[in-house]
Amino acid sequence: MTDPVKPPARYIVHAAGLLLVVAGVATWSHLLSQPSPAPRATQAEAAAPDPTADAQAAWFGPGEVRANVAVKGLIKGADHGVAVLAVNGAAPRPYRVGEALTRSVTLSAIEAGAVVIDKAGVSERIAAPVLPQPASLGILRAASITGTTR
Repeated sequence: MTDPVKPPARYIVHAAGLLLVVAGVATWSHLLSQPSPAPRATQAEAAAPDPTADAQAAWFGPGEVRANVAVKGLIKGADHGVAVLAVNGAAPRPYRVGEALTRSVTLSAIEAGAVVIDKAGVSERIAAPVLPQPASLGILRAASITGTTR
């Protein structure tokens, strides 16, 4: 009497894996080949205006260019300068004259206490914040431990 030949265990594992892969491919191809049902909108939903449409049109459509520019610092030289600006709430970064701040907004001039930006052909002057004056002017001599100065 001879024993029936048993296949090695690795062939059984490979066959089971192959069956799982074939089943997965068949399932996904069936699901993806069917057209998705179109959502049905009621007449009330179709007639109701989208409440966000006006906000989106204001930001992305033509018209007034919106840019919130805050002057954080100015460095002005004889023939050029750098303005440190925060644009639309982003982290402050340096800009030179002629650089684009946003779409259709460029830095057109750096003055002693302000910057001038060009918003789609319209100039706007934005003042720099005024820093408080120090209590003393210049460097002062430190007092010695006994309270007298040298």
